[in-house]
Amino acid sequence: MRRIDKDVEPQVLVRWRRSSGELRYPDLSPEERRAIRSACLAEQYGLCAYCCQSITLDDSHNEHVEAQDRAPNRTLDFSNIVASCQQPDQCGRGRGPRPLALTPLMEECETELKFYLSGLVEGRTERAKACVETLNLGHTDESNRGLVGARKTLVDALIYAQGSQPGELLYEDEEILGMILEDLQTPNAEQRLQPFSPVLVNVIRQLLTQP
Repeated sequence: MRRIDKDVEPQVLVRWRRSSGELRYPDLSPEERRAIRSACLAEQYGLCAYCCQSITLDDSHNEHVEAQDRAPNRTLDFSNIVASCQQPDQCGRGRGPRPLALTPLMEECETELKFYLSGLVEGRTERAKACVETLNLGHTDESNRGLVGARKTLVDALIYAQGSQPGELLYEDEEILGMILEDLQTPNAEQRLQPFSPVLVNVIRQLLTQP
């Protein structure tokens, strides 16, 4: 995960709240939902809020961090809406209404999850472990082989693009790792981040902080 800093809410939500306090998310038109998703994608730099794969307006959905049936009064709260991928058994589609104790709106989401170059992820706290399993983020090969494999492939590609090899990354000096880290966190001309780049950011931060 990468922490999401929620930005100014779309005008469509502002107008809806002013028109009636009784309206809920299901009352929105497809065009209005798309406008909300567009705003979420912009502040997420084109990445799924949970797994950090690349997503677009057409292959993602609006995801309520606090599920709609659990918090009906927050269905039009922009601070509760993120964009999630459409994978059927993971992230927003796999989670259903189950609650999340650790979310991408929390700073701790970048430290309580530990990623590996193998593509696997591990929860460092009990709530992080529960989050990984609820969203099916690939804590074992068997749990989500497709995501683990895709994550490893694209993280390897990111390392190659930096002029290094996956096995050599562990031995790079701090200056080179710092340069790679800065590059990975810089959006491109289209204001998008590389798919799964927060995963490699997590790995590099581990390398820079280990004794």
